[in-house]
Amino acid sequence: MGKTRTNAVVFRHGLTRINTVKTYFSVSSVLSVAIVTVCLLSGCAKRQQFEPKPVCLAGTDAKLAMAEAEKVLIRMNFVVDKIDPNSGVMRTKPLTGGQFFELWRKDNRSSYSRNMANIHTIRRTAELQFAQENEQMCINCNVKVERLSVPEKEIDSSSRVYSLFSDSDSSSQRMQLNAEQKRKSEWVDIGRDNGLEDYILTKVNKQISKTKGKR
Repeated sequence: MGKTRTNAVVFRHGLTRINTVKTYFSVSSVLSVAIVTVCLLSGCAKRQQFEPKPVCLAGTDAKLAMAEAEKVLIRMNFVVDKIDPNSGVMRTKPLTGGQFFELWRKDNRSSYSRNMANIHTIRRTAELQFAQENEQMCINCNVKVERLSVPEKEIDSSSRVYSLFSDSDSSSQRMQLNAEQKRKSEWVDIGRDNGLEDYILTKVNKQISKTKGKR
């Protein structure tokens, strides 16, 4: 009888240790996932920094190069704001960054860019420069990235915490700014998007080569 009781105690002790181990691994897994998620959302993914090389094409004039580059930008949802053949400059209007559900968008070229576009309100402006060099048409690209900075509202009670940045409540979230916030809101320059610059130049190069091949 004493042996049976001892075995029962040992068995229960073993189950307790197993359950403790299971709980430990469950908590560890949850914490690991939470850390990775927070890391991604806070922009832990490294920002790609490199200077894309200009695209230089022989037998291409400025008129053809600018016309084909415009097609590429339009397909990427950019709206061309300025085309100046004399100075060799093409500039777009600012384009708000694509969201995670806009699968057709091509402006987020890295995990860092995707995280930025989904966490913050950002916009990109592309500028292409066209110059004749050694009987070649050379094209360069500069993509400027800006983030919207919105001032906080004053919170005088916990029930108004939902409206910290906009006119929202616990049941619905709305990006609606008051007059003071609109006046103080500004677009902050956060640098260039080298990945998108390289992507645009690659697409322009292919587009020009495709058009020349049909002639």
